Amino acid sequence: MKKIKLFVGICLLTLAAPRASQAVITFTQLADNVFVVSHRVKFIGSRGQAMKLVYTKAASLCVAAGYTHLELAEQESQAGNQYEVANASVRVKFFLADGEGRLDCVKNANQEHVTHARNKLAKMGYQAPGPETVKKAAAEEGSGGSAGTPTGTCTIEQIVTMAKAGLSIEQITAACPAE
Repeated sequence: MKKIKLFVGICLLTLAAPRASQAVITFTQLADNVFVVSHRVKFIGSRGQAMKLVYTKAASLCVAAGYTHLELAEQESQAGNQYEVANASVRVKFFLADGEGRLDCVKNANQEHVTHARNKLAKMGYQAPGPETVKKAAAEEGSGGSAGTPTGTCTIEQIVTMAKAGLSIEQITAACPAE
């Protein structure tokens, strides 16, 4: 009888303890900043739980990959029944700056998932965007997407601020004459 109580106690503790399997991140890289992130409920859970966790995992992967914002491109999920568990997948595109329809990765990420994603990315040989990529992205944000446009006498941060303030490309160009 004592062994049965001990066994039941261990089983209850195992169920109550946070599951390490929830920290596992399953993803596929489609392009430099495009990923598909998936989550499959291991035991008991709903489609809604699977979707919520896949969003958290996508944001965590975004942080681990060196980006700040993400945009949801596609999403799908299946409701589990008594013979099938719930799962969810989302295709996301990562960005280095805020924009329309983009979500803040840090705000939605989970540190445990970030750590697991960093480890998996490192095993894949993934290289996070470097300073050149960050500058290029900021210039594209500030110039309406025309890569390679000189910034003139303004810094990239100034150009981005002017663009966010609603100035047109012509106004920004006039404010930042080329040397």
